[in-house]
Amino acid sequence: MSLEIKEQRMQAGTSRIDDRAPTADAREVMPGSRSSYARIPAAFRLQFIVPTLIWVPLLVFMASWAIALVIGFWGDAISDDRIAAQDPIYTGASQAALWCLLFMAAYAGTHNFPFSLALSYSRRVYVIGTFLAFLAVSVGFGIAFGLVAAIEQWTDGYGIHLYNFALPYLIGDGLWAGGLLAATVSLLLMLVGFASVMLYKRFSVAVLWALILGLVAVLAVAAMLITQSQGWTTVWQWMTEQTALSWTAWLVLPIAVLTGGSYWMIRRATA
Repeated sequence: MSLEIKEQRMQAGTSRIDDRAPTADAREVMPGSRSSYARIPAAFRLQFIVPTLIWVPLLVFMASWAIALVIGFWGDAISDDRIAAQDPIYTGASQAALWCLLFMAAYAGTHNFPFSLALSYSRRVYVIGTFLAFLAVSVGFGIAFGLVAAIEQWTDGYGIHLYNFALPYLIGDGLWAGGLLAATVSLLLMLVGFASVMLYKRFSVAVLWALILGLVAVLAVAAMLITQSQGWTTVWQWMTEQTALSWTAWLVLPIAVLTGGSYWMIRRATA
């Protein structure tokens, strides 16, 4: 294949990418005219050009909440001898949107990272913009979690003591503390999904699975050692002594590690 043909194909590929770029962002490509950090807002907006990062988790949030309510009211209706105040119903429906956010963050990293390179974003700016976008989504999830928990608390679990979000362990320090923990867990899971994609792009899918299996092996060995030393009682006691605020503080460290690790991997990752 001649060099001229290769150049023509590369130019054709660039034209297709530029055709997909939003006009507003394309106008901001002015290398050398100002600090690259001035493009952080554009990198932030890049995550919401296709708003699946918002609508899909929101749909899962509302659907899981509705399904849990239907099942809860059905269970209450068929339990003739149930005394609601003495036998509250707790569900884990609030987790559904969290796992959805993990996969949507991985999806965003897979699709938007090549797009950011085509728009000449620096990798540092892209990581900062992505982190801020994830932070905004996490804050929104935390607020939604707190509002629904407040509704459940004010209505005594919809009148039948049915709780999907206002779980005593999570709101023991107040509704705001439960919302803060929900936002922190959401940010952590989104960074896990994003870092997994960057690991795959930086190394390979084999390295990604090797790391996952390695983590599973480490956890299995830790569980075996705790079982052998009969330490589960101590572990469980430590976990039950934690509060929403203390769990939030503990999660700051892995969030910092994942953010730094994502930037380290993305510096040499390929699209």
